[in-house]
Amino acid sequence: MSPLSDTTNMAPAMVGTDLYTHIKHMSYTTGVSYGLTLVIEFVLSFFYGGGQAKLDSVNQILTGIDAQFSVNPLLLLPPVIVMVLAIRKIPAVPGIVIGILAAGLLGAIFQGNTFGKLLSAAYGGYASKSGVEAVDNLLTKGGFESMMYTVSLVVCAMMFGGIMEKTNQLRVVVSVILKKARSTGSLITSTILTAVASNLILCDQYMSIVMTGKMYAQSYIDKGLHPKNLSRAIEDSATVTANLVPWNSGGAYQAATLGVPTIAYLPFNFFCWLTPIVSMLFGWFNITIDPLDEKVETPDMAAEPGLA
Repeated sequence: MSPLSDTTNMAPAMVGTDLYTHIKHMSYTTGVSYGLTLVIEFVLSFFYGGGQAKLDSVNQILTGIDAQFSVNPLLLLPPVIVMVLAIRKIPAVPGIVIGILAAGLLGAIFQGNTFGKLLSAAYGGYASKSGVEAVDNLLTKGGFESMMYTVSLVVCAMMFGGIMEKTNQLRVVVSVILKKARSTGSLITSTILTAVASNLILCDQYMSIVMTGKMYAQSYIDKGLHPKNLSRAIEDSATVTANLVPWNSGGAYQAATLGVPTIAYLPFNFFCWLTPIVSMLFGWFNITIDPLDEKVETPDMAAEPGLA
């Protein structure tokens, strides 16, 4: 739900609604899913609690960070600025840019970074050399270069989706599905199941978001439903279920990062499999399902990612 999230920006862009309308609409289903997850985790804590935390590794990480950086409460200012701009509904791109500029300025003041170092880190990433493996693994990340894989996936997905749209392949697929999806609940359920199936078949959540958005954008307009209903359904399915699929990029990343097989953590990932169920129930019981209004952009405009 963060305005800085790539998927949160991509979903509304694919269907023709704005970022903050999408976030607000998504908060209803997400809030319920979070609440249910907290209740389940609270109950499970009575059965799995009682262990003692080992603080040695934590202290080691803190020591490694202190050795490289000047830690100051003012360094929290950039995320605070971004959150304030988000609350004031400033568009995502200028809001993020202002946050980046604030972080760069503070980096120059407190860390002694030059403009050249900041540009180098932004493009090629930062390499941590603290000597503490946990810290170096945590902080050594790629910059713009590391994002090219994701960007290329989005470009390929949009090219593939454009070809399917112009050759009427999408229309044929959607028409078959819509013969069964006559009500609002069945349409939203079809959207969610399509997104989940795309995660299983296409192996990437970005592909799933783009393809599902382009497939159903016109259908929601035709049924008099606001596109934010579609963007919410996509986020409630394509985004959250990606890490439940072992061969999906999301699942592979989580398994590698946590060192736990996807199948092992799947039953305990309550939020990710509860959210699609909650979203479908909202559709069937017509909860916060908003009708179309005159401010909605056309589906052709929805194909441009820059609209986010």
